[in-house]
Amino acid sequence: MRMWSFLLFCSMLSSAGSFTVSVPSSPLLVVRGETALLSCQFTPDQTLSNLVINWQREEDYRVIHSFYYQKDQLDRQSKDYLNRTSLFHGELSKGNASLRIANIQLNDAGSYLCIVSNSQGNDRGAVQLVYTAIYSEPRLSIILDPLNVMMRYETEGYPQPEVSWRGGGGQELSDNREVSNTSDGGLYYLKSSYVTQNPAVNLTFTLKNPLAHQEIHRQITFSYDKDSKSNSSVVILSVLCSVLLISTGFLLYLQCCKQR
Repeated sequence: MRMWSFLLFCSMLSSAGSFTVSVPSSPLLVVRGETALLSCQFTPDQTLSNLVINWQREEDYRVIHSFYYQKDQLDRQSKDYLNRTSLFHGELSKGNASLRIANIQLNDAGSYLCIVSNSQGNDRGAVQLVYTAIYSEPRLSIILDPLNVMMRYETEGYPQPEVSWRGGGGQELSDNREVSNTSDGGLYYLKSSYVTQNPAVNLTFTLKNPLAHQEIHRQITFSYDKDSKSNSSVVILSVLCSVLLISTGFLLYLQCCKQR
């Protein structure tokens, strides 16, 4: 009898020790407005009656989503995640406790705990969510005065980008840059400009968002007669129209790709 009790105790320890929760080791990168899928796998049981799943923010233990008594329990859910979270209920019996979070914003970035328990044991894992926002198509302005010509690009995205201006020979040029947060805190507003006295302009503007693997190159090439204000106006109008056509063509290309 004592031997049987000892063997049963060892069996229970072995069963509890075999329960694991598995989450990705690499951070999850999610683009602004998209749905995040926080993966979490656990050792399944034969029934869901003892299954308890809790998703929490690791830094402050806010409740993101809870499941027990075989249904979602959202009474203690943080208001920041109201109507934005869901589990794969059809996959719970297979050991899938992954969580979906809709409409990702900057405040959603951080570490999430997946805490799971059933009759076999309990375990937890942490998933790191990283936020990014694709930079919008840069908007070009060209401003002339009697001595200078200024090229300026404006765009929004996240995080702060790498920006450079280069001359026709590939040499790097210094720029005047302003970066500020937008009102919702989820984007940076970038204004980058280059001023020259040269009436013949051949420049390349480059913006990189390494986090989102985004890279934008825009070339500006034109010349004008400083002594002719009318010619200058025609040149500016021509350049702006060219940029508008390029941007419109790019947007139409993206729309065609989506329809496919």
